Amino acid sequence: MAPVPELAVVVGAFERDEFLPSALRSVVAQTLPRERFELVVVKSFRHDTIDRELAELGATVVFDRSVEAGRFLRRGVAAARAPWIAFLDDDDEFEPTRLARIVEVVRAHPDLALYRNRVRVIDRAGRPVPMGRWRRLEVDAAYDRTGDVYLAQDGKRAAFEASAVRTWSTFNSSTMAIRKELLDGELGDALERQTLPDTFVFLAGVVGAGGLYLDPRRLTRYRSWEASATRSPRWFEAASRSEEELAAVAARYGEPEFARWFGARAVHYRRMEKGTRLVGEIAGRADRRAVAHLAADYLRFLGVHPEERRLTLDAWAAGFYGLSYALLPGAVRELAEARITDGHRA
Repeated sequence: MAPVPELAVVVGAFERDEFLPSALRSVVAQTLPRERFELVVVKSFRHDTIDRELAELGATVVFDRSVEAGRFLRRGVAAARAPWIAFLDDDDEFEPTRLARIVEVVRAHPDLALYRNRVRVIDRAGRPVPMGRWRRLEVDAAYDRTGDVYLAQDGKRAAFEASAVRTWSTFNSSTMAIRKELLDGELGDALERQTLPDTFVFLAGVVGAGGLYLDPRRLTRYRSWEASATRSPRWFEAASRSEEELAAVAARYGEPEFARWFGARAVHYRRMEKGTRLVGEIAGRADRRAVAHLAADYLRFLGVHPEERRLTLDAWAAGFYGLSYALLPGAVRELAEARITDGHRA
């Protein structure tokens, strides 16, 4: 019987094959010897060329059509034999030393629950994007001051400050590796309900037994391209429900700071869902009465949630468009269409 590998790379590819070969090449190029890690690919499609390549690589392939991102990934976790799971989105890539670094850290800290590193940003073609064009969460500049951050089990009281206030450590599951047993049982069941598995994996590391290691090294190549920035009302609605679930999990495991933070994010995503739905209806030439109803609902929401009533265009534009649509439908429609276009380019 073959020895159990130290680490499993779980790659998820849902309805998209464009970048998967590049992701796989980055796994094959690891400096960690191939016999020390396994490759598990969860995908929703069949592709003759890719399937032959996966067979040659000795990968475990799981076909799944679950639209819930968390349930989709859990199928890959369940298929893995290794005690540690390193996730990789199909449009991201690993730097060659990433798996070796994870193994090094795990050996140095046997109590570890979760490892996380920083990203480099690449474009659709895989070319490096200049740092001046990265978003703040991709730069994650606080690590330039803190260096490596290790929080042992008895020091995880500082996890919220270290990961959600000073840094963007909940970002991107391709930066994370977690002890597999933490995604079993109740936490695994909660993962299946998640639209935002990245954040959930991090939270599982926080509430699970063991320490956290936040590595300032940039060992994940995060691909930034147009589809990754597009957000629909349905996505915001699902994200809001996921944040509510995250808040419930954090509260259940005695993490009130994370619970409040996720709760506030759930409210924010709900506002974004209402606002983008309203602007989309205007751009789609909806009936004025229907638009007025959506605008009134949006403004009532702002009334109930003062924390979302910031004096910014983002907070008030949707309501303004909705109320103005009855008087100047043509002009407001053009503004709404331009707003949607700009949002898809962001």
